[in-house]
Amino acid sequence: MQIKFSSLHSLHRKLEKKFLISFKKHLKMSTFIGGHEVAEFEKNFRKINESKFCISCANGSDALVIAIKTLGIKPGDEVITTSLSWIATSAAITSAGGKVVFCDINQNDFNISINQRNKKITHKTVGIIPVHLYGYPVDMPKILKIAKKNKLWVIEDCAQAHLSKISNKTVGTFGDIGTFSFFHGKNLGALGDAGCLVTNKKNLEKKARLIANHGGKGLHLLEGMNSRLDSLQASILNIKLKFLKKQTEARIKNAEIYNNHLSNLKDLKIPKIDNKYKAVFHQYVIKTKKRDKLKIFLKKHGVETQVHYKQSLPAMKAYKYLNLKMKDYSHAITATKEILSLPVSPEKKLKEIMHISKIIKKFLAN
Repeated sequence: MQIKFSSLHSLHRKLEKKFLISFKKHLKMSTFIGGHEVAEFEKNFRKINESKFCISCANGSDALVIAIKTLGIKPGDEVITTSLSWIATSAAITSAGGKVVFCDINQNDFNISINQRNKKITHKTVGIIPVHLYGYPVDMPKILKIAKKNKLWVIEDCAQAHLSKISNKTVGTFGDIGTFSFFHGKNLGALGDAGCLVTNKKNLEKKARLIANHGGKGLHLLEGMNSRLDSLQASILNIKLKFLKKQTEARIKNAEIYNNHLSNLKDLKIPKIDNKYKAVFHQYVIKTKKRDKLKIFLKKHGVETQVHYKQSLPAMKAYKYLNLKMKDYSHAITATKEILSLPVSPEKKLKEIMHISKIIKKFLAN
């Protein structure tokens, strides 16, 4: 049995006719930027995310930069974020003119360590960007408590956490701003790049829109960016958004099957499923000191896996100039050597999940 890590083909094949109708409509109308489809997507997404405002943009990386600029940052200002994520999170801080300050991660959920974060706050700190990594929510109530105490703004990086919740409240609605990516491989993905910001504050919505669209049309009120959502991508997202809840439940079900079959195995750590924290499993990540050998073993048995991520952010050459001490990020560095993402996408069948679990059990038994 050959099992790919993920395949968008099956979903896209079902939606192909809808995609083609939308494409032909756009060709006929010649509306490619903004317009009805973009406004409709913003309305639909803010509704499903339980936010007052949604500001679409070109991609998730831009969403982070726009969010930081909206909240205000000056040269030398420090922003705290996690040491394990895609580089877009930390790069956005630098791109917006700030200084990135990394925090180590928790060993249990790979999210930012709240305890270490307190030690990272200085008189230069202006904000915190927690990342809901792999679709598992960060403990936002604790984050907000720290932020309030130190008068810091909070941006939630929700690129991997569409519809994730904490105590029935959707992520992206806890902080000042939440940012999302709709890169094609995300739980909700366009046919290319797309992104958005959500907020419940009118003043932030207004400023973010200006920044995303050249500082405003005609009379430019500020220097902004060219980061607008294509109308065609918005129409694709409107089509796929209708299936997001169903696909999310399929991911969660697949994760539960893994957990039922992989629990209590020696030398293997599996994700925790908590009723309070609704994880949406953008990735299903296990942890073992035998990661590399297990990855090879699974490949020999036809199972494709991935590693998210192979290097912690502080260890990257891009941040050599910060002269960081790697011992301060020991949990993140250890994780990069031991984590392995298993196939968990919605199209995966029960027999495939059970087959993968059986192979892992066989490997660990040797």
